[in-house]
Amino acid sequence: MPKRTLNGPLKLLSYLLEQNEPVPIMKIHLDTRMPYKTIYTAINVLKELDLLKETIDPGPPMKRLIKLTEKGKQAAYHARELLKISGLL
Repeated sequence: MPKRTLNGPLKLLSYLLEQNEPVPIMKIHLDTRMPYKTIYTAINVLKELDLLKETIDPGPPMKRLIKLTEKGKQAAYHARELLKISGLL
């Protein structure tokens, strides 16, 4: 499997591990410099695995807020270690 396939979800998990509150998608994009398409794909994959929780802040402006579940926090720790070992972090 090419490293790019897992790169987005692993980096998103690692980033969210450092956050203490739900994060808007725009902040994820600005902080990580990941393309929006990569972020949205990673969110969908990680939500299916019950590693992320998404809430909507009605605003204005409306925001999609992303945070780790308890299961996601455990996975994020391992994702960070994997990225370090792979030299991607």
